[in-house]
Order: sequence, then structure tokens, then C-alpha cells
Amino acid sequence: MKALARGAITLLMVTLLVLLASMVGLFTARSILSERLGANNGVWAAQAQQTAEAALETALAQIEQNFSAVPNTFWSTHDPQQCLSAYTGIEWQCRSLLLDTGWDTQGHTLLVRVMRDVVRAPHVALVHAQAKHAGNHSLGQVQQSVYLPTAGPIGAANKAAPLLTQGCVNEAVAGSTRFCAPDANQAGCSGTGQAIGTAIQTLYVPDLDGNGVISIAEQQACLKVNAGSLQGGALVTPATATPAPNPAACDSAVWNVLFGQTTPTQIQAISQAQALKGLNSQTQPARTVYWVDSPSEWSQSVGTSSSPVVLVFSAAACASQCPRISPSTQIVGTVFLDTQCQDSRAALWHSGSVSGQVAVPSGLPNLQAGSQFLWFANHRLAFDWPWPVNIDATRVQRVRGSWKSGG
Repeated sequence: MKALARGAITLLMVTLLVLLASMVGLFTARSILSERLGANNGVWAAQAQQTAEAALETALAQIEQNFSAVPNTFWSTHDPQQCLSAYTGIEWQCRSLLLDTGWDTQGHTLLVRVMRDVVRAPHVALVHAQAKHAGNHSLGQVQQSVYLPTAGPIGAANKAAPLLTQGCVNEAVAGSTRFCAPDANQAGCSGTGQAIGTAIQTLYVPDLDGNGVISIAEQQACLKVNAGSLQGGALVTPATATPAPNPAACDSAVWNVLFGQTTPTQIQAISQAQALKGLNSQTQPARTVYWVDSPSEWSQSVGTSSSPVVLVFSAAACASQCPRISPSTQIVGTVFLDTQCQDSRAALWHSGSVSGQVAVPSGLPNLQAGSQFLWFANHRLAFDWPWPVNIDATRVQRVRGSWKSGG
């Protein structure tokens, strides 16, 4: 009986030892499996991140190639589903980029999204690349901002006058218009009659006597504006004779003074992008760039002191006569009339009330009564987008410090 009891105890102890050994083996196996899975997860995560970075570099090369070949088609669409959650405001234009994935041997799904703010920085794009693997659930993300050749630096404002022309100006009725010159003290209109700023500046005056020098008499013959129309402003003309604007090959002198390196094609494309996004004078943010091809009279008041606009009446709008701005209409910002250097296209023009600057690459013959040109120093905010100093705005370039990995 005692031997039987001792055998039972021995069997129990052996069973317990076997069970303990099995548990130790099980936990060891699980630990090894966990370590292996952890190692695999690290490898998969690294592979996904490296694939995302490769996708980003591929996308940047593709964007640069696209802008070199067909720059005006890249932003011709908007897909709101491609906007990241932090970039869903009405001002954000988004699209995806289709990549050749033949180089990815791991089987990731690649998604590249490109986003830009069409109001505050239409020349800067955020490129976000994502690599995702359905099998191991790994995810890699990386992003980089780039400067795009969709606009250019405009440079310093070296012509501070509410009216800038490339020709002569005369009032249809003496004293019926108002030119409010820059006031260095108030950044507004003094109304004192003192020549504290420039009321009208023209880049061309006919050299009537052919001596190569623009005299006071020639200036007065070109700018026939009543003293009562000048609100504390002077008339500024070239000191020496300059070539007359040639309608057959109209130069871009006035445009370059305003817009610097930004071209008419770029301004038109940004206007189209803002229209595509549904921006108007009532949205937040409001639309700031208007490219107008219609010859109809403009009657919409646009722009504020905090959000000025640029209004370009194109060569198509000015094909016969540039559209007048209605008497009750108020514009805060910049107005450009593309007259193609032909005075006849701006004849009998009416400005409405423009607080900012009006620019015309020709003269303004018979300027209509009631026109108002009021200086506003910050009128170029509508198209003065920030650029680093000495940057080459003709090609795609990375924004320093904008690279970021992760979500």
C-alpha cells in the first residue's frame, strides 16, 4: 500500500514537471514568435517608409517634368477627396498624382496627393506620399513642400501712383475726376493740394520738339488734368524721350512694373483656379484674382483693405474698348487694362472708384467724369506672394525645412 502511494506521488511530480516544462516551452515559443513578429513589423514599417520616400521623389521628378512640358494643365482640376483633413478649406485645391509603380517590388499601394492654397500661396504645393501594404498592414508617409513656377516675385514697388500709364491722360471735363496721391504721413489722400506724392505717372510722353528732353510744356500737353482733380499729387513723366509704345509689338513695361516676373498666363491660371474652387467676394477667404475676358461693363464691387484684389481686363476684353467700371462700383486693389498699347481702346473710359492702382500700357484719352483713382499702399497684396530672396521662379524647387515623415 505504501509502495502504491509512493508511486502515485512520483507520478504526480513527474506530471507536474512535464507540465511545467511544457509551459516554459510554450512561453519561450511565444516570446520567440513575438520577437520575430516585432522584427518583421520593423522591417515592414521601414520598407513602407522607404517606399513612401521613393514615391515622393518620383512624384517631385514627375511634377518638374510636367511643368517643363505643359505647365498650364497641372492645376486644371480639383478633387476634394484628395485633400488631407487639415487642408479641406475652400481655398485648398487638391489632386492625386498617378505614378509608375513598376519599381516597387514589395506590392505596396501608392498614393500621392498634391495640395495648394490658391489664395495665399498658389505658387507653393504640399506633396504628400503614402505607401500601404494590404498584407502586413504597414504604412509609410512623407511630405515635402515645393515652389512651383505658377507665379514669380514681383519685386519692390517703385511706381507709387494711383494711375500708371504709358501715354497721355486728359479729362473729358476739366476737374471732373479725382486723383488721390500717396501721403507719406497718412498712407492716404491729403486733399491739401500740396505735391506730397505722385498722382499720375506715365512712362511715355511725346517728344514734340524732338530734342530728346521732356519739357514742362510737353508734360502739360500730355497730361491735361485740371489742378482741382489732383488731391495733393504731382505729375511724373520721363525726363528724357523714350520710344513710343508700338501696338504691333506692345512691350510689357507697365506689366513688369506691377507684376515683376509673374506672367499674364500665370495670373489667368490663378484666376481660373480660384473660380474652379468657387471663390467669390463673399466666401472666406474671398477671391482675390480676377481675369476678365468679357467686354461688358464691370459693376461688382470687390476687394477690401485687408483683402485687396487684382482685376485684369484682358486683350480680349479690350479688343474694341476696355470695359468701363460702373460709377457706383468700388474696387480695392489693382486694375490693369490690356490695351495692347492702343490709346483708342481706353478712350472714354470710366474707372468707378479704385483704391489702389490703375495701370494702362497706353494713354487714357477723354477720361470720363466721376472717375476716382485713390492710392492704397497695400494694393499689391493680392498677388505679392512670398518668395525667398534670389530664387529661380522658373522651375520647381523644394521649400527648405518642409520635409516631414509620418502622418
